[in-house]
Amino acid sequence: MRTHPRRSAPPAIVLLKGETVGETNEHAQLKRLGVATLLRLGFPAAAVEVRCPSSRYRADVAGYADTIPVWQSQADTDATPPSLFADLGPAPPPGPLPEPRTVIIECKRDRADFLRDTGDLAALLAKREALETRRERIERERLVHEEPHLRRTGAYLFHDLEAWDFTKSACGAYRAVLRELRALERAIYGHTKFTMMARYAIADRLYVLAPRGMVQPRELPTGWGLMECPKASAKGRPKPWESLLETEVTVVSRSAHHWPRAPVRTRLLRNIAVAATREASRKSNS
Repeated sequence: MRTHPRRSAPPAIVLLKGETVGETNEHAQLKRLGVATLLRLGFPAAAVEVRCPSSRYRADVAGYADTIPVWQSQADTDATPPSLFADLGPAPPPGPLPEPRTVIIECKRDRADFLRDTGDLAALLAKREALETRRERIERERLVHEEPHLRRTGAYLFHDLEAWDFTKSACGAYRAVLRELRALERAIYGHTKFTMMARYAIADRLYVLAPRGMVQPRELPTGWGLMECPKASAKGRPKPWESLLETEVTVVSRSAHHWPRAPVRTRLLRNIAVAATREASRKSNS
């Protein structure tokens, strides 16, 4: 899937800079490109360095949308950008979305920034795949039957779209698998940030944004998707996001849908507004 330029009114909330102390030009540029990509897809709210709801982590980029432009069929013309959510079904009539949607993007400039320096990467990834298979089997064969209270309110017509909160399971075997997976994520990536964002459904969709060819889909954290940009676009001094709207970004691997609760979506929107206000204040005082 490929994004396309979108010409529309300026967004209501957007962070324009957001560099952090000691940050490389490449990472700052990728964050700006992440903001530009969400705006191009119709997100009216986007920011960088956004605190995650109920978490000590910050997202490199976060976006929020509650209107139709982000839910467009991939069959639409180039004038209408394809959606990060097209797999959830056809576009509803023009107007508000049935539910708001949120996206978090983590930006990685090189493999050393993404993966820990380990000679056992292939073995760790294989072990993680086996554990993920076991986790899914426990969820499917045990938890949905033994702990129906974990089903979230507002059941969906199709089982594949049903939302469950398995993180609250009391099943000892399941919790042991989650502990092993967290340990593996730390061994692979050096932290559990990816795991915690996915497990606790911080946003509807989670993406890694990296230069083309740097990351293989098999290396992605569980539940995350992959966006790629041209290698040249991640180099040089950071450019204003407005100048990056024409930069091609390709969705190579689609994120799982994590079905965050409504208060989590609202909290993320609040944090996007706080991040944008913080940057606006910084710029006005500089």
